[in-house]
Parts: sequence; structure tokens; C-alpha cells
Amino acid sequence: MSIRTPLCDLFGIEHPVLLAPMAGVSGGALAAAVSNAGGLGLIGGGYGDADWLMREFNAAGDARIGVGFITWSLAR
Repeated sequence: MSIRTPLCDLFGIEHPVLLAPMAGVSGGALAAAVSNAGGLGLIGGGYGDADWLMREFNAAGDARIGVGFITWSLAR
């Protein structure tokens, strides 16, 4: 049984499940797995540098993912 919510419609996902963008844990592979299963996977990008983030994007492949940033860490 599928649950359809406004969140599903907003992000074009099958299930109302979002991966929390936890720094150091929510990388590209996990984000891709969640997205490929019908949710929205988010990479925890708050503490990584640009090279790390690019590696995580590459690890996600073609999956539709997002990135969560901690705004104060962007000033670094």
C-alpha cells in the first residue's frame, strides 16, 4: 500500500521518506539507496570540502539526491 502526501508530490517521490543529511554518515551511496527505493536521499554536506562533496555525488551515480548544508559552516 502506498501513502501519497503533498511531500511526495512536491519532490516527485513514491514514499514520504527523506534521509536526514547527517554529516559523516549520509554519503552518496546511502542517499542513492534511499532515492532508488522511492524516497529522497540527502547527503550531509555541512562539514565536507568541495572534493569530498564531489566524491559523494559521484558515489550517488544517477540517483536523484539532495544535499543538506549547515549554513554557518559555509562561511569557512
